[in-house]
Amino acid sequence: MEQQHRNELGISWIHRLLEDILKLSTDEERSELIERYRREYTGETEGLILKDADSIAEMLLRCRNYSGIVNHKLMTLTDDERAELEETERIIDENEFDYYFQPIVNTTDGEIFSYEALMRPKSTMKLTPLHILKYAGLVNRLPDIERGTFLNVLGIIDVKKSKFLGKYVFINSIPEARLEAEDYRRVTKMLLKHADTAVVEMTEQSEIDDESLEALKERYRNMGVKMAIDDYGSGYSNVGNLLRYMPNFVKIDRSLLHEIHTNPKKRHFVREIIQFCHDNDILALAEGVETADELHTVILLGADLIQGYFTARPAPEIIESIPNDIKQLIKRYHQEREEGIGQQVYLADCAEHIILDRLLPSGIKCIVVGANGSGDVTVEGDSNVDSQIRVETRKGFCGKIILENAWLTSIKNKPCIDIGEENDVTVVLVGDNKLDMGGIRVPESSRFRLAGEGRLEINLDDKEYYGIGNGVGLLHGELIFEQSGRLTVNSHGQTGIAIGSGNGGIIRINAGQYRINLQGDVAVGIGALYASAEMIIHDCDIGMEMTTARGTAIGTIGRSNEISIYKTSAKIFMSGVELVGIGTLDGESSKLSLHEASCFVNVKGECCSAVAALEGKSDIYFEQAAIRLTVEGNQSAGIGGFTGDTTIKQKDANTHVVLNSAIKAEQCVKRENIMSEHGKFVFTLNGTDTIVVEG
Repeated sequence: MEQQHRNELGISWIHRLLEDILKLSTDEERSELIERYRREYTGETEGLILKDADSIAEMLLRCRNYSGIVNHKLMTLTDDERAELEETERIIDENEFDYYFQPIVNTTDGEIFSYEALMRPKSTMKLTPLHILKYAGLVNRLPDIERGTFLNVLGIIDVKKSKFLGKYVFINSIPEARLEAEDYRRVTKMLLKHADTAVVEMTEQSEIDDESLEALKERYRNMGVKMAIDDYGSGYSNVGNLLRYMPNFVKIDRSLLHEIHTNPKKRHFVREIIQFCHDNDILALAEGVETADELHTVILLGADLIQGYFTARPAPEIIESIPNDIKQLIKRYHQEREEGIGQQVYLADCAEHIILDRLLPSGIKCIVVGANGSGDVTVEGDSNVDSQIRVETRKGFCGKIILENAWLTSIKNKPCIDIGEENDVTVVLVGDNKLDMGGIRVPESSRFRLAGEGRLEINLDDKEYYGIGNGVGLLHGELIFEQSGRLTVNSHGQTGIAIGSGNGGIIRINAGQYRINLQGDVAVGIGALYASAEMIIHDCDIGMEMTTARGTAIGTIGRSNEISIYKTSAKIFMSGVELVGIGTLDGESSKLSLHEASCFVNVKGECCSAVAALEGKSDIYFEQAAIRLTVEGNQSAGIGGFTGDTTIKQKDANTHVVLNSAIKAEQCVKRENIMSEHGKFVFTLNGTDTIVVEG
C-alpha cells in the first residue's frame, strides 16, 4: 500500500507539470516553470523527466509560434467570429457561392470590353468575400477557394459562353494556394477549353516566390490564357513588380483613384503607371471609379479600361451594355483627350479638300470629319510620305471621304480611320493609299462602303487587330465593298480579322481585288470570329495567305455560317494547326454555294479541311465551277468535317480533292452523299483515287 501511495504521488506531480505546460504562452514562462519544478524535485529521475518536459514545452511553443498568429487568432475569436468561421466552412464544404459579373468598359466608346466574376457567398449571415478569405486562410482552406472559384466560374462560362459575346471574363486567383493533383487537372482542363475567354487575375502582393511565379506564367502562356495584376499601387509598388509579372492587364487600385481629380501626386503616379503599361503592350485598367470626376481624370490620363460603380455595378446577370448616358459621357471625355493632351486636331469643313503636306508643319495628328456638318471631304497626300495623321468622323456624319494617295498612321491601339456612331460613309480610293498601325473601325450603328479605282494597303501589327470592321469582342456595322481596285491587308498579331469583327455583322463583297496576308494565333480572313455569319461574295478576285494556329479564311471560327460565292476567283493558302479554308472550325453547320467560280484551296496543318464545318454539318453546292482542294495533315479531311455529316451536290462542275492524311475518306465524306450532274468529282487520298463520281 505504501509503494502504491508513492507511485500515485509521483504521477500526480507529473500530471500537474503537464497541466502547467499546456498553459504556457512564452519562453520566459517556460523557463520559470521548469526552474520552479527543479527546485522542488531534485532527484535524478525527476531531473530526466524535467529535461524531457522542457523540450516538449519548447516544441509546443515553437509550433504555436509557427502557426502562432493563426492559432492565436483562432483562440481569440469572439463568439460571433466563431459562428462566422463555422458558416464559412459550411459554405466552402457545400459550395454555396453565387457569382456576380461587373462590366469592364472600354474608354474609347463605352462599350463593354470584359467582365469580372465576383464571389457572393450564399448565407443569411451576410458574409462578404473578405470574410470568406479571412476565415479560409485561418483554417487552411484557401486551396478550396481557389479550386471552387475556377471551377464555378469556368462552369458558368461553359454554360453561358454565348452570352459573353466573345468578351473576356476575369477570374480572381490566389496563386500561393496549391491545388491537389486532381483539382489541378480539372482546373487545367477547363482553362484550356476556355482559354479564349478566361483572364486569371492575381494581386500584386501575392505571396509567391519567383520560381513558382515563372512556372505559373509559363503555364498560362502555353495555354493561351491572359493574366491581370489586381490592386496595383495598393501597397509597395514599383516597376520591378510589373516587370516580374509582365501581365496583359494592370488594374490600378482604387486607393490611387479616389478623388484623383483633386490630388496632383496621384495623377502623376497614375500617369506613370499608364505610360509604362502602354510602352509594354499592357492595357491599363482604372478600378473602382465611382464619380464622373474620377472617370474624367483617368480617361484624360490615358486609361484603356474602366471598372467601377459609376459605369456599372456587379449583377447576377450578364448585361450587354452600360447606360447610354454614361456611354456618351465616356465618349465625350475620350474625345476631349483626343483633342487635348498630346493631340492636335484639324476640324474639317464640309466639302473641304485637305492637303496633308500642309498640315505636317503644325503637328496635326487627327482630322475630324463631320464636326461642321455632313458632306464630301478629300484627303490628299503623297503615297511615299507618312503623314502620321489619322481620320475620325463625328456621330451622324453622312458623306464621302476621298483618299487620294494618302498615307495615314494611327497611334497605338487606335484605328487609322474611326467611323463614328450612326454614320453612312463611303471611302473612295484614288491612287495608292496606305493605312499603318490600324485599320478602319465601323461601329454596329454605321454603314461603310469602299469604292473607287484606287488601291488601299492596310498594315497591322498588334495583339488584337482588324482591317475593316471592328474589334475582337464587338459587332461591326454594314460593310459594302464596291471598289474596282485592290484592297490589301497585312497583319502580324495574336488574334484578329481582316474584314469583319469578333461578333459579326453584315458583309457584302460586290466587287474588287483582295490580297489578305495574316500571321498569328487565331485569325479569320473574311467573316466573324465568334458569331454566325451570312456572306455574299461576287464579282471579285480573292487571294489569301494565312499562317495561324487556328483560323478560317472565309467564314467563322466559333459559329455556323452561310456563304454564297459567285463570279469569283479564289486562291487560298493556309498553314497552321486547326484550319478551315471556307466554312467554320467550331460551328454547328456551314452552308456553301459556289457557282460561276474557280476555287483553289491549299491547307497544311494538324486538324484541317478545305471546305467544311469541321465539327458539324457541311452542306456544299458547286455549279459551273472549277474546284481544286489540297489538304495535308495527320488528322485532316479534304472536304467536309469529322462528323461525317457532309452533303455535296454539284452541277456542271469539276472538283478534285487531294488529301494526304492518316484518316479514311469515308470519315469525312461518304460516296452516297455526293451527287454530280454533268461533271466529275474526284477524291484522292494519299495518291489513290478513292472516290470518283461522274454524272
